Amino acid sequence: MKAGWRLEPLAAVCQIKPPKAEARRLISANDLVSFVPMEALGIDQKILVPTQTRPLSEVAGSYTYFADGDVLLAKITPCFENGKLGIAANLVNGIGFGSSEYLVFRPDASLDKEWLYYFLARESFRAEGAERMTGAVGHKRVAKDFIEAYPIPVPPLPEQQRIVTLLDEAFDSIATAKANAVKNLQNARDLVSLGFQAITESLGRTQWPTQQVDALIASHKGAMRTGPFGSQLLHSEFVDEGIAVLGIDNAVANEFRWDRRRFISKEKYQQMARYRVFPGDVLITIMGTCGRCAVVPDDIPIAINTKHLCCITLDRKKCLPEYLHIYFLYDPTARDYLNAQAKGSIMAGLNMGIISDLPVRLPLVEVQAEIIDRFDSLRSECDRLESTQKQKLTALDELKKSLLHQAFSGAL
Repeated sequence: MKAGWRLEPLAAVCQIKPPKAEARRLISANDLVSFVPMEALGIDQKILVPTQTRPLSEVAGSYTYFADGDVLLAKITPCFENGKLGIAANLVNGIGFGSSEYLVFRPDASLDKEWLYYFLARESFRAEGAERMTGAVGHKRVAKDFIEAYPIPVPPLPEQQRIVTLLDEAFDSIATAKANAVKNLQNARDLVSLGFQAITESLGRTQWPTQQVDALIASHKGAMRTGPFGSQLLHSEFVDEGIAVLGIDNAVANEFRWDRRRFISKEKYQQMARYRVFPGDVLITIMGTCGRCAVVPDDIPIAINTKHLCCITLDRKKCLPEYLHIYFLYDPTARDYLNAQAKGSIMAGLNMGIISDLPVRLPLVEVQAEIIDRFDSLRSECDRLESTQKQKLTALDELKKSLLHQAFSGAL
């Protein structure tokens, strides 16, 4: 550790959980105080901004007390791991109350509150605390003895304030860079949808006839279907190898993924053959996160689907699977129809009838093929742009971690 610095347990340089009696001595029961529920405590937001007030008498019983200048830290999972943390400021009458799941730190004269904030904001601190959590699953809390004994470096106060100023300036710049990267990331994603519209409009979209999905399916029975229900297919009947079973987790990010693999025996498949899925079938999720879409690849020659998926076998003389896939996801007519049918959200209410009636602007198959080729080129470029922005965000997060490490090891 750097010369002139000392290492102290948090409990030695902070009053942890100041007593509520302090508030009762300062104001009357009917006086207002700030009230800060858990959702108001921010992530990467140094200063807590209180927006609610309540009389002291309503909150002094079961809520956590704090005052201007105290540092608040969420102690329960997942809020602790997410980094919900902030410094109390501009409280009504200088007093606040909030969630019983707050830890409250009041630094002594040797410790700058912003130095403490940045120390508690470190990912390494949260990782260590998470390993020491106690309690039932879903209600685990960071251990009291871990917090009280956790060592914090304490340089001279002017040195703390100098480093805090450096961190403030660096983190402001990082926040601006992250905001720009997030905006650019969204722009890259928006380009995909706008690009599809531009491609189709350049090929005469407004002149194309409109047909419903049920007019585009293959002629055989069951060309549009969901999978088996209830006791028809049990988890206990899955085997290590055999005929693939496709579910909603195979349509991720609107692409086919084969990460989680389920199989049934050939004998079981004979009972389930009416639910067969073919290469080129279009899958649309109708449970869970509704509205995800994917096309079954050629390397899965035989499979069945589950009840969570709508599976469509198209008449390829009318409609190519990749065209319906793209259309379903990016055409404004399709999105407006689905949103209206689901009363503003395709997360709920999506079903076979809605999909069957979906209106599709349908050019000739040759034009569909051209649209697919041009769209694939556009999406490849947008994927490259999106990857670049994600790399920038990752690099900025790593820079923050590095700066905090340097700050508390005496390297700044």
